[in-house]
Amino acid sequence: MATEKRHRRHSPPAATPGASPTSSSNPESAVLRSPSPPPDVLPDIASRLTSLEDFFALRASCRAYRALLPPSRGVLASQSPLLLVALFPSFSEALFHLSLRRLHRFRLPWGHHLPPSRHTLLYAHGYLVTATTVSSHYPPRLLLLHLFSGVQIRLPKVPAPFTRVILSEDLAVVLFLPGRPTVQHCHLGDALWRVVCADAPDVVDDMLFVDGTLYALVNGLRLAIVELSENSLELSYLGGDLDDESRSVGELFRLGECGGDVLLISEDHEMMDYRVFQWVSEEGKWASVTSLGGRTLFLGYDGFASCLGPDYPGIRGDCLYAAGLRLGEWHEYSLTNGTCDVRYAEYPGAPPLNNSSPARPPVWVFPSLC
Repeated sequence: MATEKRHRRHSPPAATPGASPTSSSNPESAVLRSPSPPPDVLPDIASRLTSLEDFFALRASCRAYRALLPPSRGVLASQSPLLLVALFPSFSEALFHLSLRRLHRFRLPWGHHLPPSRHTLLYAHGYLVTATTVSSHYPPRLLLLHLFSGVQIRLPKVPAPFTRVILSEDLAVVLFLPGRPTVQHCHLGDALWRVVCADAPDVVDDMLFVDGTLYALVNGLRLAIVELSENSLELSYLGGDLDDESRSVGELFRLGECGGDVLLISEDHEMMDYRVFQWVSEEGKWASVTSLGGRTLFLGYDGFASCLGPDYPGIRGDCLYAAGLRLGEWHEYSLTNGTCDVRYAEYPGAPPLNNSSPARPPVWVFPSLC
């Protein structure tokens, strides 16, 4: 990877309310404007659309189309990643389209509360994972809201503090505090959270589900497979630590995945520097990588979000997209040449950039992974 770092800042034009997100040169948009697309080609048309406005316009054009186009991974395959952002002064939430620079507004069940009674922690498997606003008198409650079907799954009161949450494909929820031994987990239908602890001196620094297996970074950078039960947490270590030459002062390390491979991602927000390591199981160690085979990694403010590609529409390959420290900020870091572009989601109703703002950093949303 090149050692020279070039930081470029971009401030895209503000969104225009009500503006059409389609382009006259887009062949799929031209089909949308035709009187009546044949039903047998509708799924193929939908799978090529890159904005939710186009998708829902297609569904709404005929009542019969709604049954033919249920929101699913197949028909939303080309949908662009979005940022869930806050609108000032109501602090309701909307979806920001990165390449079109436009907002997609929608109504959340708690959107009428002021100040907001809930905030969104992450998006995974089609669900927004939300928590009630922290109160010294009431423990937080988590609710899973499916962004497209509206299905709501309410979870029991959380008994212990947490800052991180991850979600498995079968909707098992795992909570933890980085640097602590305690892990909380809850499955669909559970009446209570199960609280388990790693044996001293082990502490959990990060966790991630990869192909149904739960991995953890323990005591720094040791990789382990985690087995959770009602009363215990079992760790099976897979190998050694990262070598000293690959470490830098001030870096934050997180787990990630790409194509089923477990990754270790280092980030230095101050230097806008990111590095990626892949777990080589045959050798039991981390190996530095500068190519993802055209895929793209997404980092949320609190952890790994997803991997897309290769050759995903409107997204740069072999790059890492990371939510920044400022509201509406994200970084596009090229693994091939080490350059970092800083971008901002400027839109009408963007909250003021100050420390007293109750808005949280943006959350990545992936319609194609619903």
